[in-house]
Amino acid sequence: MMVCICVHNREYPITATPSVKEQLLNEFDKLSPEQQQRVLEFTRSLRSTLPPGTPGEVLIELAKELNFDPQDLAEMQAAIEDPETGCEKIDWEEW
Repeated sequence: MMVCICVHNREYPITATPSVKEQLLNEFDKLSPEQQQRVLEFTRSLRSTLPPGTPGEVLIELAKELNFDPQDLAEMQAAIEDPETGCEKIDWEEW
């Protein structure tokens, strides 16, 4: 796109960078109808919102209903907190 400005009755051309929309339309026009349909579907998916998640309080109540064995819960907690094998330890040699 070429834009000119006038200073003291003289025109000076300025090359304007195309906007994102202009660039997108330019590229879009080069696509096949099938590809254009895919782009349309993708852009619509960007606007859609995900359904709301389940609040933590609800999950806690659901977990209480599962009736885990207290001994199993204690073993899981110990494994998580174990400094040698716990969840926060990274084994760099394993990767």
